[in-house]
Amino acid sequence: MSYIYAVSDIHGRYDLLQEIVCTHVHFDQGDQLILLGDYVDGDQYGDAYLTLQYIYNLQLTYPQQIIVLRGNHEEWLSAYLNDRPTDLNISIDIPFHTLESFMGEEQFDYIYQKASLLYHDRYSLLQEMYKQCQKYIVQKHKGLVQWLEQLPYYYETKHQIFVHAGLGIIPEQPQIWRKVSDVNHYLMQSTPSKGKFYKKVIAGHIGTHQLMQQDDFHYICCFGDFIYIDSTVVQSHFLNVLQIDVQNLRYLGKVKINNQWISYDI
Repeated sequence: MSYIYAVSDIHGRYDLLQEIVCTHVHFDQGDQLILLGDYVDGDQYGDAYLTLQYIYNLQLTYPQQIIVLRGNHEEWLSAYLNDRPTDLNISIDIPFHTLESFMGEEQFDYIYQKASLLYHDRYSLLQEMYKQCQKYIVQKHKGLVQWLEQLPYYYETKHQIFVHAGLGIIPEQPQIWRKVSDVNHYLMQSTPSKGKFYKKVIAGHIGTHQLMQQDDFHYICCFGDFIYIDSTVVQSHFLNVLQIDVQNLRYLGKVKINNQWISYDI
């Protein structure tokens, strides 16, 4: 029996993702792993580069069984690295700790020292650092940068749609979501969809504690045919795993609590 596993909003915690893969996902038995975006820009426990490199290598090894979707943080990072505008309604400056993870402390310090000799005002200094970091990363990690730029927005199966944030939905015509959805629906939708739909929709992006309006709730939650799995890892320090029994269409949540994995029905 094979399963689909979905994980979202990893934010640099490649260690947690690696444990999930090693513990639950059996590629030799036909399992599939679908990652829903936001792999970078975490906290002091995360490493953006190691996370992306781990996912990149996994997909190279199991190209038919690893689906890697784009999140808003990958869109921002890729737009910066490729020196292009983004169609997202909101834009951010890439955190320097994310950029430093691609080059190491020594190279990052070298870029800072060089920039500080050229510019003394804060704005010009930061702009020069962003410029030099971008140049270094594109040259050093060309393959990874190209891979990041082509990540898809969604993945569809016979019974599910996987996406980072959401879909543009017209209730009277649910099946035309591809025509009415844009990048802001896929990557930034902040109002959760609820109720009946013709397929299960699995998404991340919004922490489930926000959806449930409970500060201490970080598990998977479900509103009709819409399943949300973002654990807000920088607060919870764990990742949710959604396991889908492909044959019986049974949905289970998995989470590690007190060093033990528990499962619960969705």
